[in-house]
Amino acid sequence: MLFELVSPDTLVLAGAIFLSVYMLGALAFWNSRRRERHEMQSKLNETARLDDYRAHLERQLLELNMKFSSSERRWQELNHLVVAGQSNNEHYKGSDFSEGTALFFKSHGLELKKIRQREDLMFVLTPFHDDLKDEFETVYNVGKTLGFQVLRGDEKLEPGDIFRKILVFIASARIVVANISGRNPNVFYELGIAHALGKQVILLAHSDSQVPFDVQSKPIVFYRDNEELAKNLNAMVGRTMLSGRMNPLG
Repeated sequence: MLFELVSPDTLVLAGAIFLSVYMLGALAFWNSRRRERHEMQSKLNETARLDDYRAHLERQLLELNMKFSSSERRWQELNHLVVAGQSNNEHYKGSDFSEGTALFFKSHGLELKKIRQREDLMFVLTPFHDDLKDEFETVYNVGKTLGFQVLRGDEKLEPGDIFRKILVFIASARIVVANISGRNPNVFYELGIAHALGKQVILLAHSDSQVPFDVQSKPIVFYRDNEELAKNLNAMVGRTMLSGRMNPLG
């Protein structure tokens, strides 16, 4: 009855208006989605550019530090604090963690005393750029041969809170291997945490110079190539395991 009172022209006009509004809405939605995809792609491209730029800067830093540490004297000048931290950790046996260390972990949502040491875990501190990829693969193969699960906190592979996971890996690892070649700041920061926990730490240092005499007895692996790295690291891990020094974790 109602439609009989409405003229055909009015129905056509109403239909045209409805169709126009629908098309405008669909067009606006399509443009919005297109803009969102464009913005998302732009962010991804920007992230990729930043990653490439960071890798470029880290590569330059690595090359400069390799030059600076090319002699024994320069190497000792650059790394004297790290070497000092590579002391025997006998005084950690049976001791409790400091309140400050526990609070630091708690600030990241972790209960340090609840983290159990894994006897088969070797955690590697290394820069994330590809210049030291071969060294990591060498460490991985050595550790695997000796029965370890070898992990690193690779931000490109691990989703979520990367630093929190790195803290767990450091605290639960039986051995921490730190590649200080290139003096990467992230590696040094994580190394400080490992030292504070009294972990069994092995340092890796690429050097074309003679091994400094006063650090030969410390757990530091010097290498000129990956073959020498594999040989020296295998021996050092064996020495570390035989030393029987256990972290108080657990």
